[in-house]
Amino acid sequence: MKEIFWSMLLTGLLASSCVTPAKDDVEGCDVDGLECRPFRSGMIKFDQVLDDQKPLGEIDEAGWTLSTQTIVGSYQNHWLTAYDLKKKQHLWFLETNSDLTAPAEIFGSFAIVALRDGRLLKVDINTGKTVWENHLTQFVSTKVVLSGTSLLVYTVDQKLYSIDFQAGQTLWAYDAASSPNLLIRTGAAPQVVGNEVFIGSVEGDIRSIHIANGKENWRLRPGKDDFRFKDIVGEIGVGNNQLYVTRYDGLIFGVDIQSKPNGTLWEVSAPSITTSAYRDGTLYVGSMNGELMAIQASNGRQLWKAKLGQSIKSLTVGEKAVFIGGSQGRISAVSLASGKVLWHDDLGGSVTKQPFVLDDEIYFSTGLKTIYSYKIL
Repeated sequence: MKEIFWSMLLTGLLASSCVTPAKDDVEGCDVDGLECRPFRSGMIKFDQVLDDQKPLGEIDEAGWTLSTQTIVGSYQNHWLTAYDLKKKQHLWFLETNSDLTAPAEIFGSFAIVALRDGRLLKVDINTGKTVWENHLTQFVSTKVVLSGTSLLVYTVDQKLYSIDFQAGQTLWAYDAASSPNLLIRTGAAPQVVGNEVFIGSVEGDIRSIHIANGKENWRLRPGKDDFRFKDIVGEIGVGNNQLYVTRYDGLIFGVDIQSKPNGTLWEVSAPSITTSAYRDGTLYVGSMNGELMAIQASNGRQLWKAKLGQSIKSLTVGEKAVFIGGSQGRISAVSLASGKVLWHDDLGGSVTKQPFVLDDEIYFSTGLKTIYSYKIL
């Protein structure tokens, strides 16, 4: 195995790595750059050579998922590992023979791992042993959801599976695809409300599927058909018996789910949307042009907008700030209250889909197998 080391660096030294942005690049930072300074607290380099070379296009689809003080993720291509952040040591390694395509999902003492060859694994976090594996038609790139004893899994060829969490067998499958051989890499994960599972399709539909048998209840396709790509992206938000949905073509809308909907509650438009997150009545929307918007979910009214200089890849909402991962390796912290950019940092490598939080620190990882930690304000 390659050498692993933990490097804790002085705040003053790390602060110098934050480049003050140009005025037309990032909004909200003071001209002297002081408020753009990140509170980076440390880093873990799993591959020193890769980090030194910094090859272009080195991407990690999975990143790391936290369980107590242990993270589970891809240590190298085709290798899964559990790493203890406190003890700074690996607990086990598992050869997967295929790359991870989504972050591992942790449920109790087990991790659900999605692989590019279409296999879904249930792995014991304590031992690294595979409990079962299920072979799907295609791989999974979205979050896997556990509802009761059923795993809800949405593959890139738009098939929704219900899989028994204990035994691993498929209970039912629903095929949402109308375009053969079209793979959706950035689609939204399933969202469960009561006995319904909500998914989106490449046609721009939002669909309700019965959780017990996989039968379709209803579907709704708002907006016009004048845009080729209308994938449902980001997070399907739920609040007050309503869904809040974002599409790649820039359409944002609310749906009443108390009864079969005949239309939307409201619709607004934005630049091409890459991701979104819903928290406490507010929908945060990231766009390809680097804009981040906060939208009041009850009526679609824009609360604020920030410009971040890079296409937005991930959004993580904290108590005081939303943390953004950019397409070219820039991470930013933006005030929830005002939309002001609090700080940003450039990591020199493609960031993974989601960071994780432990105690008072947030951790971002890159395709260069390096993890950076920051103090949360």
